[in-house]
Amino acid sequence: MKLLCSSGVVPHPGDVPTAHPRALQGGLPDVLGKVGADSLVTAVRAHRFLWEVDAETGEARAKNYDPQTRPRRQDWDGELVENGAFYLTTKAQFDATQCRLGGKMALYEMPEHTFVEIDSPTDWQILEGLAREHGYSPGAR
Repeated sequence: MKLLCSSGVVPHPGDVPTAHPRALQGGLPDVLGKVGADSLVTAVRAHRFLWEVDAETGEARAKNYDPQTRPRRQDWDGELVENGAFYLTTKAQFDATQCRLGGKMALYEMPEHTFVEIDSPTDWQILEGLAREHGYSPGAR
């Protein structure tokens, strides 16, 4: 399957530094081919209970669970949340849509620690610990 980048290099956003290029060798392209997909998105399984607030009334509502029967996090599969680490698409799909996702889509689930983006000073603090723990810095295990 021909990927968008003819060089075989798939760019990813710089604000997801924990998205290691090893993912490209560790099965990510295989998922694209196995599903017969035109494009692929990466995601992380998050166990977050989401809420929204009505702008007019101020009333809060749960978005992804029933508060009357709230599951324990460990008893719930969670939600797959796009982490922005990698996007793969065929050249034909991109040429047709000029979009990185489209047609038949596949999803590659990545480890939870890849759900960190650098958008604030707090993100840097979180990333520093994750980088040490997962081997993204010199001298790390």
